[in-house]
Amino acid sequence: RCIQHSFPGMSEPADPAGKHSEAPVKNQGKGNGKRRSQKNSGKGSTSSWRAVNRDQEGASSANWRAVNRDPEGASSTNWRAVNRDPEGASSATTADAQQSPQVHRYPIPDGDRRWAPGKGAKNGKGKGKSRNKHKAGETKDARVSSVQEDTHIVESRQVPESASVAERLAQQLSRGSYDCMICLGKVKPSNPIWSCTQCWAAFHLKCIKSWVRRCNSAGGLEFNWACPGCRYNWVDRMPEYTCYCKKVPEPELNPHWLAHSCGEVCERNRGCPHPCPELCHPGPCPRCTAVGGPGSCHCGRERTETSRCGDPRQWSCGSTCGRALSCGHHFCKARCHTGPCPPCAETSLESCFCGKNQEQRLCGHVNFSCHKPCGSRLECEEHYCERECHPGDCGLCLRDPGRWGDRCACGKITNCSHESARSRLLRFVGERRRCAQPLALCKQICGKRHERCSHTCEKLCHEGPCGQCATKVQRNCRCVRTKREVVCSEVDDVLCHQVCRTKKTCGNHKCEAVCCEGFNDRNHEAHICLQVCGRPLSCGNHTCEDFCHLGNCPPCRVVLHEAVFCACGKNSIEPPVVCGTEPPQCDEPCAQPMECGHTCPAKCHQGDHPLCYEPVDRPCIGGHTQMKNVPCHVGPMSCGQACGKQLPCGHSCSSQCHSGDCKACTKPCGARRVHCSHNCQAPCHAGSQCEDAPCRCKVKQACPCGQRVEERSCGAFSGLPRPQFAAPRCLASCERPSLQLPEGEVVKYTADLLQLAMHNRRYVQMLEDTFAALMSKGRAEAPGRTPQVPSMQALPPCDASRRLLAIEYARLHWRFKTATKSDVAEGWWQVQVAPASSSRVPRPLLSEIAGASSMSAVSSHLLPALSSQPCLRFAGLKSVDEVYDLVGLEGLLGVRPGDAGEAIAFLERGALGAAIFKKLTSQEPGQEFISVRGQSAWGQPGASASRPRVKLEQTLTSGPRAPRPKPQLDAWESKEEAVPENWEDM
Repeated sequence: RCIQHSFPGMSEPADPAGKHSEAPVKNQGKGNGKRRSQKNSGKGSTSSWRAVNRDQEGASSANWRAVNRDPEGASSTNWRAVNRDPEGASSATTADAQQSPQVHRYPIPDGDRRWAPGKGAKNGKGKGKSRNKHKAGETKDARVSSVQEDTHIVESRQVPESASVAERLAQQLSRGSYDCMICLGKVKPSNPIWSCTQCWAAFHLKCIKSWVRRCNSAGGLEFNWACPGCRYNWVDRMPEYTCYCKKVPEPELNPHWLAHSCGEVCERNRGCPHPCPELCHPGPCPRCTAVGGPGSCHCGRERTETSRCGDPRQWSCGSTCGRALSCGHHFCKARCHTGPCPPCAETSLESCFCGKNQEQRLCGHVNFSCHKPCGSRLECEEHYCERECHPGDCGLCLRDPGRWGDRCACGKITNCSHESARSRLLRFVGERRRCAQPLALCKQICGKRHERCSHTCEKLCHEGPCGQCATKVQRNCRCVRTKREVVCSEVDDVLCHQVCRTKKTCGNHKCEAVCCEGFNDRNHEAHICLQVCGRPLSCGNHTCEDFCHLGNCPPCRVVLHEAVFCACGKNSIEPPVVCGTEPPQCDEPCAQPMECGHTCPAKCHQGDHPLCYEPVDRPCIGGHTQMKNVPCHVGPMSCGQACGKQLPCGHSCSSQCHSGDCKACTKPCGARRVHCSHNCQAPCHAGSQCEDAPCRCKVKQACPCGQRVEERSCGAFSGLPRPQFAAPRCLASCERPSLQLPEGEVVKYTADLLQLAMHNRRYVQMLEDTFAALMSKGRAEAPGRTPQVPSMQALPPCDASRRLLAIEYARLHWRFKTATKSDVAEGWWQVQVAPASSSRVPRPLLSEIAGASSMSAVSSHLLPALSSQPCLRFAGLKSVDEVYDLVGLEGLLGVRPGDAGEAIAFLERGALGAAIFKKLTSQEPGQEFISVRGQSAWGQPGASASRPRVKLEQTLTSGPRAPRPKPQLDAWESKEEAVPENWEDM
């Protein structure tokens, strides 16, 4: 095969002497010896690389590519050597093209052994073997490295801009510089590829297969996908790796031809009888250069004996056509064209058939009708033609006796000239001889159809036109919302009085027209909004000048011819600039002083400064405390505490820390009522006496066992001061069956607790029954299993003394869990109890000791009254139950109320109190209160101010203490025994 080694646009220089110099050709690849130079032996000698015909004068030269040039200068590329004459005119031989089709046109590295002709690169001794000795371990990888070295030569030469698609693809795929559109990676010569036959783009085979799978969710033999390059819709099998001409599947990388090529003749169909004669190549096939039949231009002025295969046999010469047009008066002025000539475009002023109107008419269309009454005088010289403008003669008069005949005016009665028809006629005229004579009239309805409607004339037989139709019809109004009865001949639209109210196309305005023809049709032409939008544009300087529309307004179209600067003026955008363009971004610091006095830390910006976040110290708006590290942009703020300012009424302001004057007091009056021990619950009324009305505070009374509780209003006023109510008695339902209690532990009771139990014996019995029932219930629910945490059971509401009795008896002696909360009635409490895992039955029961006949029999189960034992004084508690949780039950004798909401826990020994104090505070006991470490009184982490505080006192009387006030318990006023103080304060 004769294979050409060249790049596009390169040619061999001509030898001015007509002789070849002996220049050796060096091989650029590894393992090849030097090629011997070829000498020209004389005229007509043939080189081993190509056949070159040289003339006697030496003016011809071998060309790398044949170029055929037509008379107009259009050039086309040929793929064979060209013989040039002394004048430089070149012509391609078609026979050579068909006899030697293997000439390769695409860019190939010069001096590469892979492109040597014949049986291998036969430049040395042996059959295609190199003179150099190869190492024993040389394999196919050595050849691949040779291909890479040769590719470097190709990369040093750039494809010219005039190269075709095929040439560019050949060079890029050969040197591995082509980019896959899917993965954006390089397509190497050793990578399998798939090429689209529509856009000629190449892709990695694995990439295009992945693309096809993503486009198809269902399986099958055929797949549907769009080419990533041209979006052509492919319906075919899964792409496979083949050569460019689709002959050889999975072609191997061969150093003797292009990458991905089979090396055979392409033979693809080019739309003509001649297949592609080039070697297997990428991209589209070149145009066929075979000789075709004769051709001519469309008008016939230019003719050729031969044409190139694939070229059209007819063309436009560009001259004026000049053929006669269909009108027969003018000639075609268009350029040489295909098909018939267009109609004549010449115009002239022509008259209609009746001659009343004139119009500009195209040549060949001079005759026309104006569609108006003709009006020409008829032959009778008395009437005029009433026909529409028409060609030819008007004919006889319609009333001519010969044409009209012997009929009445409506045409229903014939033989009207005979006397026999007189009785049937309304007007008898006898025999008519002239058209001017009147017509006979019959007594029937005319019945002729009106021209403008489908109704018939309802008049009696008459002469002349029937006139307008007088039939009554129902017609819709213009908006089709109402109907009205009108005369058929009325041509005006029927209008109603309803307003349209349909939204216009803009969606912002409504149609205010009366009886609108586009009612309920937003897209009707009557509802096109023609108001100017007028909204401000995004630039902030101009308004929208478009018609009212939906959505956002378009960007401002005003172009400014001034530069746009940043805030500091260092950066700018040169004109012209569209209005609304953002100023250029500037990285310089703003450094402008703000209103607060600090420097702006932001970058150069337009408009207001950002918020200042410089930390500052400011007092709260109420002046209670100094707020630390507040952002500067945050103004005076509330500290969240209660205001606490003294109001004129004497109360303190309970609102949150605020500025300005305090709001009016909304607290209850709180003053002690004159006629009872309750406080006034009316809204604060400073400066006026409390209203002398019955007290509405709720009071409760319980029966001796505490299960029956009655609630009523106090009702005390000047007419009924301090009312006394009898305590309710126990009912039969209060009696509860005694439960058999298991054996328990021996306990001791303090003397003051015993005295309190002696005053409430029935209540103590009710507590013992309730505790025993809860313990037996827990054992019955989980026999032999770990008992679950029981739910709290509420005791009947009780007063302060019974609350203290119930809590201490349940906590210390029964080892129950307790919880308390205040009741709706003042001075009453709700107590909840539940057994614990360590719950027990005390022995003897408190009711047994309280019911003993003599105190000497139970003296062994009594402890001294709580007065001088070591104690822990607690403050800041929410309820007395917290003391039991903090101190524990070991060594605790009891808990009693102290001053100002304090609680005192009495202990057996002072050492135990010191140990508990150190455990709670991690400090040594002293004379001051110390906060309990850990969680707050509500079980949540908090500040030390919200935690309970504790202080150790060795004796109740140690240290200066204010005397305790006597409790006000009405139930004990008649008793002589000493009653513990402040029991109801808890």
